[in-house]
Amino acid sequence: MTSHGRQLLSGGADERLIDILGRNHVPWSAVAAYVVPKSGGDPRLSPSLDRTLADFDDASEILLYFNRNVNPFNFSIENFKTIESDNPGSEATEYVYQRLDNETGLAESFLKKLSPEECRQIIANRVGDTVRAAVPQGADLVVGVSGGGDSNALLYGLSQLADHGIRVHPVILKGIPDWDAGVPRAEALCEKYGLELTVMEAEEVKQLLGIPADSVDLIDRFEREFQGDDFEFLGTLLIRLALSKAARDLGTPYIATGVNLEDIVCENLYRVTTGLKPASFPSRKIGDVTLVLPLWLCPKRIIDGCFPKYSLENYDARYPCFSLGRNLYYSVVYAMQSQFPGYLEQVARGLSQLSQQDPVEYTYNEQLGFHVERTVPFPLLRKFQKMLSGAQPAVG
Repeated sequence: MTSHGRQLLSGGADERLIDILGRNHVPWSAVAAYVVPKSGGDPRLSPSLDRTLADFDDASEILLYFNRNVNPFNFSIENFKTIESDNPGSEATEYVYQRLDNETGLAESFLKKLSPEECRQIIANRVGDTVRAAVPQGADLVVGVSGGGDSNALLYGLSQLADHGIRVHPVILKGIPDWDAGVPRAEALCEKYGLELTVMEAEEVKQLLGIPADSVDLIDRFEREFQGDDFEFLGTLLIRLALSKAARDLGTPYIATGVNLEDIVCENLYRVTTGLKPASFPSRKIGDVTLVLPLWLCPKRIIDGCFPKYSLENYDARYPCFSLGRNLYYSVVYAMQSQFPGYLEQVARGLSQLSQQDPVEYTYNEQLGFHVERTVPFPLLRKFQKMLSGAQPAVG
């Protein structure tokens, strides 16, 4: 029951009410269930999400009232129109988007089939727009690559910027299994685009944090001191430090990584829900370097369509994330993107505007040896330092 009319929801006798709502894309938190007794009388409010239809043997009808005067079915994507690929027979992926008509109050859904060529063109256009706005013509740009779908698509997009004249310097890190597995793929792509790949060995990566080269693997030390956290948190720091070092060696302030649409919204959704303002993007000044994020408006699904084979190999090499926080925010982001196509791009653009109006400032922390956003709590500082100083020489 909504202010827009009545809609019948069907369900099996053994289905719980919460399951029926989910199957019909109705948020359980937005409805109030009123049971109409078979014996007559007024409908009564019933807390019954865990009850099956068979449990309502005393009911003639269950009325689910939507508790706002909006139409919850406006944005349903079930009745979409399919738009075929410009290259029939070579489709690699697809993407759903919606067109909103404020005059009619309707949302029209489309499913666009995409070939690798179409995916690469979409990515190249968005990479080009960002790089032209953030990096001066003819500048050197140090780019972090992994051999996975994001960095591969990023390299392709950068290769299409001949008119802007930038010089691209790809860098890949080693030291954990999925990083190491990406080296052959990154080498193959860099060779294809005529780029010289810099491979930073595990020993060099350790030196970024002042750890002896002959110490045990950093990932083992991290997991010992930060149980339950994901190495991605430390990995992103190491990548930034490595790219910053390479940029200084070249005499350029510009570095870039393959942070995509879902990544950037996830990061800043976490920030704003924990009382922090959005971190600047698509460009972010940290000390003497400027981090550029050319893929910030590129959905992962389209990125993977650029080079499907490379993306698959990267997926197979990944290890699981056990961080509840990281799992939560990515799950929320993908739920928004799937149920409301196009909304995630809108969120990203709005967060970008806010982040640039009041940029986060980073200061150099003498004890850590790198720039940080705010004062690091003493217990966390000690724990981080213990992880580094506690690395013992490897036995072998």
